[in-house]
Amino acid sequence: MSETDDPGKEIPSPDPSNGESDSTEISQTFGTEVSEGHRRRRGTFFKYSSEQSGTLASLNLEAGSQWTEKEADKRIREFLIRLAGDRELVHEASPVEFARKNDLLLLFGPEEEELFAKLAARFPPETLQVWSELLGGGDSSDSFGPRSRAERQDEKAIALSIKKAFRRRAVTFLVVVGLVVFAILFFRRLADEGIVDDSSQALRFASQGSETVIEGEVAEFGPPVVEPNLVTFADLLVALQDGEGSPEDRVREVVSENILKVEPGEIIATVFGYNSGGQVALIGPEGWLSEACVRVSATDDEFRPFDVVVFELTQGLCSEELSGRKVSPTCLGENLLIVPLYIPQGEVTHPEGGSGWAEMIRVGYEMNVPGWETLAIRGTIAVGAQEGQTEIPLFSGKIGDEITVSFDELNTGSCTLMQ
Repeated sequence: MSETDDPGKEIPSPDPSNGESDSTEISQTFGTEVSEGHRRRRGTFFKYSSEQSGTLASLNLEAGSQWTEKEADKRIREFLIRLAGDRELVHEASPVEFARKNDLLLLFGPEEEELFAKLAARFPPETLQVWSELLGGGDSSDSFGPRSRAERQDEKAIALSIKKAFRRRAVTFLVVVGLVVFAILFFRRLADEGIVDDSSQALRFASQGSETVIEGEVAEFGPPVVEPNLVTFADLLVALQDGEGSPEDRVREVVSENILKVEPGEIIATVFGYNSGGQVALIGPEGWLSEACVRVSATDDEFRPFDVVVFELTQGLCSEELSGRKVSPTCLGENLLIVPLYIPQGEVTHPEGGSGWAEMIRVGYEMNVPGWETLAIRGTIAVGAQEGQTEIPLFSGKIGDEITVSFDELNTGSCTLMQ
């Protein structure tokens, strides 16, 4: 379509040499004033009918190869003239300036943008970028002139502030809802059940609360009798090799038989009460005490210790890194060992915060072997929920007495009381 057939009427740009019609000169003199011709065109701009679908519908939008920049400018110019309809237009060689001078960007609605997008499918990259920014209100938008860097940064800062405020509001809302739900469930439980004292699995001495012993009198409890519910086999192998890397990568489930001094399951342990304190008795195979490094601890259900003791028959058998207070044996024999351990009664507050009851006794036969960071056989004595109020049995005796502890027919040992 030639430009002479365009429905719009183009008029030449005002001659700059003519002082009476020079819009630039008028604008410089009177600030925001424009030429009479420009004012007249803008005054009638929206008086024309906006129904241009018939004019644009006949526009040829066939698919094909990419146009050159000159061909694209020609097609854009044709589109703009059809879009303008019967409006009076000012001639400009550049399609961008042509659209700006005649305020044609105001005529782009959703339908016009869709048609223009089909046309833009054949634009070269440079032309496509210019018109994308122009129609999208970007840096090249002529709505209010190009935005400065400060304006762009302010827009980003405002958008970021809005996002942060929305996130804070969402997080605050979720936290409040969570606290409300927790409070409802907690107070409902208190109303229905009251505060639950979950200390039924705590380790208690058999004489606790007994009124049969007169103050100052030495009680006679007889020889030690093993409580089956308070017996454990040290059958858990804990093996961690020396070396670099995470501990998980250095854990070994199986080790060579010649490394272990005692096999898993060969040591049995139980707990007694004697001389106003707890006592842990361990029995093992022949000769196990000659190289024994024994560690025993009393903990709550979260493995937080109340007391940790370490016993070694000969100094140097235990590693220097092994934690715990060193103790002398309460009773010592060829294959039977009894060591003292503090077992608190009732609820105890931990130094690091929180509280708990003595619910577990952990025993360990620790081996100091080159090439191994940790090598031990361990077991745990605990009162299960099914046993309920299982009590720690008591025994009595004097220093120098020989006592016997019998787990079963195959595991019986004797020792001499030393304290």
